[in-house]
Amino acid sequence: MSRSVLRLVLGHLPWLLAVLILAATVRYVPAFQRIDYWLSLGEQYFAPAVLALALTPIVLTGGIDLSIGSVTVFASVVIGVLLRDAGWSIPAAMLAGLLAGLLAGLLNGMLVIVGVIPLVVTLATRELFRGLAFSLAGDTPPTRLPAELGELWDAPILGMPLPLLVIGVLLAVVYVFVHHTWIGRALYAIGDNETAARFAGVPVRRIKLAIYAASGALAGLCGAALVLRFGAAKADAEKSLELTAIACVVLGGIRITGGAGHVMGTLLGTITVAALLAGLNEVPPNGRDMVLGVLLIGVAVANEAAARLAARYS
Repeated sequence: MSRSVLRLVLGHLPWLLAVLILAATVRYVPAFQRIDYWLSLGEQYFAPAVLALALTPIVLTGGIDLSIGSVTVFASVVIGVLLRDAGWSIPAAMLAGLLAGLLAGLLNGMLVIVGVIPLVVTLATRELFRGLAFSLAGDTPPTRLPAELGELWDAPILGMPLPLLVIGVLLAVVYVFVHHTWIGRALYAIGDNETAARFAGVPVRRIKLAIYAASGALAGLCGAALVLRFGAAKADAEKSLELTAIACVVLGGIRITGGAGHVMGTLLGTITVAALLAGLNEVPPNGRDMVLGVLLIGVAVANEAAARLAARYS
């Protein structure tokens, strides 16, 4: 095998693994041969897809956000409490949930830019926001919320289900942001060598604050989606959301140490993870989490090994 071919294979190893897993899953699960099943998966895995897109710029800088699942649940509880106890209108409560997510993301970003390691920051705030969600929900979680919430979730727009339309718009926005703006180029520079990026005049602190704030806002959007979909807000919901979103990003080839990857890889990783989890639908939730954990470790190790081999043969 020539060096050019070897570099090509190593550079796209995560994508190749994702395609193999996706092909095997589709091959052995007959339901994947129906378009309506794929559409239903898009609605079911709306939150992991959106959070994977939110995580992509952060991971490209070498950071991480382990709190996105907790922020999502916190935002959903804020919305539920405002609808049930404060009598707010649906649009006002949804806006408050988005604001709660944004503020949570800003807190993460401010702690990161003062020098605290992102892993430590977001691990701590994951517990903080989950605890706040339990405190707000109280002994009687907000359930039996207005029936029109489900109607809004199911209402098609421009002939497409609302969740798929939102994912498509966000995918386009993140793609343009990462691959066609100077900020996107700065993300790669920060992930490759943050010190060099600072000396090159890249506003590292402002960019980090912005991407963590955006992550929080998108988690707030996912919180609103949970309320719309289920007509309820529970503080103990979506306990594996962070793991699923991170698996989507890593399986899509975004290097966990930063500096390499592509937004379309995140899309491929999300489709693969959704298909894999759907194929394991009969397996208990703990078993699916174990599969995701093993997959995440395997792909991360393979990605780093491939990057080192590609550098050796360059």
